[in-house]
Amino acid sequence: MHSLKPKFAWAFFVSAAECDLAGHASWALGLEMARERIFLVGFMGSGKSTVGPLVAEKLGWDFVDLDQEIEREQGKAIREIFDDAGEPEFRKIETRHLQAMKDRSGCVIALGGGAFAQEANRPIVAELGVSVFLDCRLEVILARCPADGTRPLLQTPERVKELYTARSPLYRKSDFSIDVSDLGPAQAAASILKKVTFER
Repeated sequence: MHSLKPKFAWAFFVSAAECDLAGHASWALGLEMARERIFLVGFMGSGKSTVGPLVAEKLGWDFVDLDQEIEREQGKAIREIFDDAGEPEFRKIETRHLQAMKDRSGCVIALGGGAFAQEANRPIVAELGVSVFLDCRLEVILARCPADGTRPLLQTPERVKELYTARSPLYRKSDFSIDVSDLGPAQAAASILKKVTFER
């Protein structure tokens, strides 16, 4: 049996026979980690909220969708917060929720599309855990995220392209980057775990 050791001085022990991430059996994983948070970074529609729970399940961790945490606290959808309070106020709320992650460990956290693009948030992420950018081609994003008004900053395809172009270099400041354009959720989850672990 191989033993898997996560990077960043993590201790990671496989206590059951290793199995394919697409899954024919469950892993029993014991973890002792210096930093017990993985932050998933990427544009809206890159798959953070779909892939994140799969990674969390394999690690035996919790999954946190930061936007859903905000919606739960505020009692309204992200689009409504933007409409009622404006983007600057939303970003303050977002940063506060991100800072609150220091009180939670053993988490895979999906960040909203604009969270990592905010200068104030990147040092918080770097302090609390490891960031993984789910890179996805623009045409895939456009197919997944129609400009139907449900996402406050995606009003037109032109606006999507503008944001995508502006944010991509900032996303690449993440610790790791994975091109998920042509990967299914299970494949993307497997790639994330390979990025943040190494075999010995």
